[in-house]
Amino acid sequence: MKRNLKQWFLLIPLLITTNSFAQYGIEINYGLNGVMEPNINNFSHFGAGITYDFDENYGLKLDFGSDKFRTQNPLFAEETGVDITRFSLQGTANITSLTTRASSQDFFNLIAHAGAGYSLVKSSYNTGNDNLVNIIAGLTPRFRITDGLYFTVDTSVIFNISQHYNFDGSFSYTDAVNSFTGITYNVTGGIVYKFNEYY
Repeated sequence: MKRNLKQWFLLIPLLITTNSFAQYGIEINYGLNGVMEPNINNFSHFGAGITYDFDENYGLKLDFGSDKFRTQNPLFAEETGVDITRFSLQGTANITSLTTRASSQDFFNLIAHAGAGYSLVKSSYNTGNDNLVNIIAGLTPRFRITDGLYFTVDTSVIFNISQHYNFDGSFSYTDAVNSFTGITYNVTGGIVYKFNEYY
């Protein structure tokens, strides 16, 4: 029992130190999304997330993305497509503070992020859901507005593994099951708020 108490007392300073550097935040973004094949791009991306920074260099974020893709389908008199809802857990790295003496509170920082998660793809005219694994990576230039508040411009590429709906909403197969990796991209503007800046 005494040994366990001693171990806990040894952990307390470590926990306090860790929490003194921990920084929570929220982010929202909106902007352009698209796919290369077929050529579709629209201003229909919306995203949001919760961030957690271990220190000035590394962190995590849990984020959500919603994208709508529409294209003219020759079989219909209206545009058809898919709606994609994405949840991802990503690691973040502050490239600027890692490669220079700059602080994360400076006017400009470049953040890299990458991770994986779950995507739900729904067709605008076919029934059923396509449940996928996503892999995401991107770069985020970040500009400081004031204490704790930042403007961001993010570019991300998302790979949806084993997608069964084409981006026009049709099935990717007729008789035999055939899946593909759906590749999409986002170029967005956003706002990040950090609840407790480093001092």
